[in-house]
Amino acid sequence: MSFGEVTITLEDVATLTGLAIDGDAVVVDIPDEDWSAMCLRLLGRTPTDLGGGVIRIAWLRETFDELPLSASPETTEQFARAYALSLMGGVLFSNRSGGSVHLQYILLVEDWRRAGRFAWGAAVLSYLYREMDRSA
Repeated sequence: MSFGEVTITLEDVATLTGLAIDGDAVVVDIPDEDWSAMCLRLLGRTPTDLGGGVIRIAWLRETFDELPLSASPETTEQFARAYALSLMGGVLFSNRSGGSVHLQYILLVEDWRRAGRFAWGAAVLSYLYREMDRSA
């Protein structure tokens, strides 16, 4: 690194985001399940324009805008997954599409106990470096 250059470190990510940098690797194992079936199973509904497993963040925000007061535990989990998916696609793992996220990321929050063991900060930094390299 030349004089005057800086880089983002894992410690920076942990400090700025509060995300864990130690833990299990964030790896998505894509099952043989159809994207529409997966979306229905984990979110309770499927958008009409789900193409190639890509979902519009605007649809997530519109559809899961407000959790009903009488929501069941299953509905509450579906809303939480939608929020997490929106956060992943819009902030943590955003890309040039700007308005969509791949449904594969929802598998990371299918089991909340497992999701809590991931090194999210390390994954975010790795993704940032990969995207910067792609755009260079």
